[in-house]
Amino acid sequence: MSALRRVARNFGWLLSGRGAGAVLSLAATALAARALGAEAFGLVVLVHTAALILRQLCSVKAADAAVRFGVPLLQGGTPSETVNPAWRRLLGALYRMDLLAALLAASVGALLLLFAAAPLGLPPPLTDAAWLYVAALLCCGTSTAKGALRCLDRYPVLGALTLAAPSVRLAGVGLCLVLQAPAAGYLAAWAGGLLAGHLLLQVVVARTLSMASLGAAIRPTLAAHPGIGAFLNTLYWQSNLDQFPRRAAVLAVGGLFGAEGAGIYRLAKDLAEAVDRPVLMLRQAIFPDQSRLWGDDRRQFVRLTWRVGLFLATFGGALFLIAAAFGGDLLAALAGEPFRAGALLLALLFAAGVLDLGGAALRPASYAMDRAGWVFRLQIAAALLFFAVLYAAAPATGLASAGWATLVSATLSFSGMAWLVRRTAAA
Repeated sequence: MSALRRVARNFGWLLSGRGAGAVLSLAATALAARALGAEAFGLVVLVHTAALILRQLCSVKAADAAVRFGVPLLQGGTPSETVNPAWRRLLGALYRMDLLAALLAASVGALLLLFAAAPLGLPPPLTDAAWLYVAALLCCGTSTAKGALRCLDRYPVLGALTLAAPSVRLAGVGLCLVLQAPAAGYLAAWAGGLLAGHLLLQVVVARTLSMASLGAAIRPTLAAHPGIGAFLNTLYWQSNLDQFPRRAAVLAVGGLFGAEGAGIYRLAKDLAEAVDRPVLMLRQAIFPDQSRLWGDDRRQFVRLTWRVGLFLATFGGALFLIAAAFGGDLLAALAGEPFRAGALLLALLFAAGVLDLGGAALRPASYAMDRAGWVFRLQIAAALLFFAVLYAAAPATGLASAGWATLVSATLSFSGMAWLVRRTAAA
């Protein structure tokens, strides 16, 4: 099977699972927004976002390390995780790091609820419901597991697992509607979905890969793979610079425009995820093949990278035209007339998504070429630019300033990575 066909097949598996999950997640978001109103929904969003930021900060980003350093081990021996001891030791060390990071995240979350919830003005019912996030954070060490499944080409399993969290969330929101629950009930539904997704992945991977039996000392194992420490360090900061501005933007918008603004922004972002989700899935699907091709066939490596980006950008352009024409009507139909105020914001988020789609294959290409450090520097600049534009444009453009900031940041990120890949490939 050619690399392009294998990427398309794996991307299809992830897209089917993530696509269905996105629909379920959007349904849960729209139902909660309509039931609670923009302000109460904004409070739920702010708590949920804070938990996601904490999970992001307390993560070792082991999935790409498992692919980057695990694929050569599988190429040199057998793809069987029960036979290849070097591969198992690598996974074991990364998995232990995942578990330590999850324990740290849960501990920090508990401390924040104990000592910061009341000073920040979080109502007691929401504080009580937020303890479910501590349990979810305790189970969030799943990065190595995802990377291992990608190494073994088990994308159907990954695609199916992505349905767990949005399915539980939607079921919880439906129950809240039936019971006419307050905002705390909806927050518990969102936290329960996150917890269910992490738990199911842990159980499936433990059965599929015997992850529970893996054991390897962290330092000696990582020392056997030169460069992995620097790779993990760079990837950690780069991933945070990529995700943190997106999630911190919800908190920033809440600070600038109140809980109502945060609620409108979150619904617009969920709709724009129709563009962002394929980017994340494509990176996961294409990285193993790019890692192989960079060493074996650089001409095919370049062809694969640019062809995939062009195809996805065309798809994203069609979605942008729909959002620009009908965005306000769509927001109002989903959650009520107050959410129509996010029409321009939605169009700008989709425009940024077109650039993200066009550059979806560029970041994993940079990793395969050992240019993760350059991507890290680029993302620093993009993150700083995002917040600079957000706060500078807020007085003049209002809530749309978050969209302008996203678009400007995406432009810098795309152009910078395109230049980096072209320069490195031509060297």
